[in-house]
Amino acid sequence: METIERYAKKTFLALKDPYHTVVSVKPGIIDRVSSFLEKQGTVWYTGIKNTDSIPAELKERLEKKGFLIHTTDKMALGGRAVDLQLVNPITGNWMTGSSSGTALNVFYGINDAGIGTDGGGSVLAPAAALNLYGFISPMIEQEKMIQYHRISTDGIGFRPAIGAITRDLETMEKLVSPMFGYDLSEFMPQENNYRIIEMQQFDDQPDIYGSREPLIKYLKNTVKSGTVVISAEGPVDVNAPGDSIYGHFDEVTAKCQARSGKGLMRVVNMSGKSALTVPAKGLGRCTVLICESRQEDIAYMFRKARLFQTEPSALIQRYFLNFDMYFQS
Repeated sequence: METIERYAKKTFLALKDPYHTVVSVKPGIIDRVSSFLEKQGTVWYTGIKNTDSIPAELKERLEKKGFLIHTTDKMALGGRAVDLQLVNPITGNWMTGSSSGTALNVFYGINDAGIGTDGGGSVLAPAAALNLYGFISPMIEQEKMIQYHRISTDGIGFRPAIGAITRDLETMEKLVSPMFGYDLSEFMPQENNYRIIEMQQFDDQPDIYGSREPLIKYLKNTVKSGTVVISAEGPVDVNAPGDSIYGHFDEVTAKCQARSGKGLMRVVNMSGKSALTVPAKGLGRCTVLICESRQEDIAYMFRKARLFQTEPSALIQRYFLNFDMYFQS
């Protein structure tokens, strides 16, 4: 269990903002942490992407369950798939967007969880790029999100979905209940009611790194109730930037974009499905699990995700979660 001193260090780091990932810090947060620790013994600092499309009702539900709003997080300008103002601390490349600051603040330990929005991979891809867990579902605040309509940089209409980023699966499992407004563990799907489809580039499967339209069609036709698609993807934005503004020029830039390692994660939301990314071995690599946006299917997907967990890098944790290096005299 973390101490009040540890939370204070997180807040001091957020105020110091050494990586320019924080827009603002919630006033009086340390006093609120102290009160919550006395009442329930556990608190999770939570960052919120700097967008007005995340409803106040969701924030209220999170706070009641101990996911205290700590920071407002920087997002990529214009919702772009790369953030030209933030850097991936492992690769030194431009950070994957658009929930870039939200993912980075979880990575740096400023927050335990982050809430962002995903149109074409804007939560799942930043999480994968930093070997974090990412989850999205259009079921979260569905009635309120329906008012937002966007056009992607490659001309596809969509409505953003709300999603989350964490460093571990256990925190994500605790987080999804207040995100939905009900306890997901109440749903008990039966194993024999489900089939698993692994993306192996068979003849009847599209190129996951190709254009979005056939991928959207594939997921809409394939992912029905009782089906989970599993896709090994990445390394995200390690070899090249996964950005359609860059990739749209010609065949050369399109091939470069395809090397970004972003596959089905780019089209989950556009297909109306839910997904969970689980970090895999190797920088920026992940297992993407995709299911129908239905309570039982999401509960089954989370159960299945436990099979794909890997040990996080001890070096990354030792270096980037070492708060003392930020406050040396």
